Amino acid sequence: MKRFLSLDVFRGMTILMMIVLNNQAGGSVFAPLVHSSWDGVTFADMIFPFFLFIMGAAMWFSTHRHDYGVRDTRSKSGRMGRIFRRSIILFALGILLNWMPFDDYFAFVRIPGVLQRIALAYFFAAVLTLYMPRVRAIVLSVIVLLAGYWFLLDAWGTDVVGRVDVVLLGSYHLLTPTFDPEGLLSTIPAIASVLIGYLAGRMMDQPNSMSGGISSLMVVGLLLTGAGILCGLFWPMNKQLWTGSYVLFTSGTAMVIWSLLSFFIEYMQAKNWCEFFTIAGTNSLFIYCLSIVLAKLFALWGVTQAVYGFYQSYHVPDSVASLMWSLTMVLLCWLVTWPLYRMKIYISA
Repeated sequence: MKRFLSLDVFRGMTILMMIVLNNQAGGSVFAPLVHSSWDGVTFADMIFPFFLFIMGAAMWFSTHRHDYGVRDTRSKSGRMGRIFRRSIILFALGILLNWMPFDDYFAFVRIPGVLQRIALAYFFAAVLTLYMPRVRAIVLSVIVLLAGYWFLLDAWGTDVVGRVDVVLLGSYHLLTPTFDPEGLLSTIPAIASVLIGYLAGRMMDQPNSMSGGISSLMVVGLLLTGAGILCGLFWPMNKQLWTGSYVLFTSGTAMVIWSLLSFFIEYMQAKNWCEFFTIAGTNSLFIYCLSIVLAKLFALWGVTQAVYGFYQSYHVPDSVASLMWSLTMVLLCWLVTWPLYRMKIYISA
């Protein structure tokens, strides 16, 4: 995928921002990194759907080209086996990370989570694109997923999202006794986020017209962003429910960002600044898992509070000290990942 270095850069930016968001110290969060309490979308709310979008785009390239124009020739059963195996690994990793440092019974371990949602959204999106590969079928799938989810919430109320998780997973396995923002039912529209990314990858895969792919992506991205804003007037954007307006808005914004990155990196060949983000992007699973493990160990050993206190000693606001700790975690995880990149070692599920 060397032709689309921009996708690795976008993924690297997203995964590093996820590390920043997950590593706030002292209970005081830097203002731009605060999630919305319910309805509405902040900058922090856009990072996770960006990652799902990027995963969808990468799915197109991984199944349709290994360098330039070479299709994946494995049988459907072989590809299905890989999809299933990868999904299980991601889901199991997510549960293990939730369980760390293994000081509690599994009966009280949270089952949903970021990697678990990625695993489920990837599995269903990959299966849909495998057995219904035509663009029309994928677009129809997106519409059915979003419209069906909207009808479900309208008919049964938004609290049905929490009720389903309580019934299927049990209240002790959720983030709160009645609700989990990465629950099962709200994964339905997250599948649409992946499928839109897949369609964006197909749109960019135009060997004879790089500029055409970029301009198409920009136009469609702006249209989706506008559609998300309009839908938000009667179906508010909500990350915790992963509403359809939220899917359209974040997917459209992701398209716009990718088109801009592609213009500068692929079209204008401005690549000198890319390596920092590429290092994280090509080993995104490893660096994300590493950040979770280190965050839990540092909190257990008192490192987080000690470093946070050190930054506070310079009389900076608590929120700035929290941000400085987040950036410290980003730099540390990046430094651990850098030798892997140099040795061309890429760890993935």
